[in-house]
Amino acid sequence: MSRWLPIVALAFAVAACTTAHPPDRLVFGVSGERAAGAATPQADAEMRSFLDAKLNQICTLGYHTVKVETLAAEEGKELVDEEVRCRDYHLTLF
Repeated sequence: MSRWLPIVALAFAVAACTTAHPPDRLVFGVSGERAAGAATPQADAEMRSFLDAKLNQICTLGYHTVKVETLAAEEGKELVDEEVRCRDYHLTLF
């Protein structure tokens, strides 16, 4: 019996890593602030770099963008909000 215990435990661990999940629950957002009306290609690239750095700290295997939205804020500012879903972990032995 004790011989099979590690194999059974490993099988449960592998099954837990590959269990399907509801995709809508795993969508979250990050945002950054910039001056209102600053939607130039350079400002967009800087914001993209800023948001990408934040997301790479959270999603270690990359992410899929669901939605990007620009929202008005106070005092001549706007928020760029990006909603993403982290890529799934997959157990690969070979």
